[in-house]
Amino acid sequence: MRPRGRVIACGAIAQYNNEKPAPGPSNLAMVIGKRLTIKGFIVSDHMSELPAFFAEVGPLLLAGKLVVKETVVSGLDAMPGAFLDLLSGGNVGKMLVKLG
Repeated sequence: MRPRGRVIACGAIAQYNNEKPAPGPSNLAMVIGKRLTIKGFIVSDHMSELPAFFAEVGPLLLAGKLVVKETVVSGLDAMPGAFLDLLSGGNVGKMLVKLG
């Protein structure tokens, strides 16, 4: 990383059920020397921006100018495998299970 670089961290669902914590980076001391900023966030931090997001993105989605990538599997029997794929990164975009 460059000096004064920033790291944004979000999404750790694949780590939720680990029996022991994932090992951290071996070069964490570089955060000090390079004066890095590491900041986590979750979507609820930005709920006040939701109306502006819908106003900007909604029309693009309706016009077909924004393509949503998702993985869709069919049937309740496919749900366990879909969940495992979700945790291991075996999906693209949202993971959906279509019922019926």
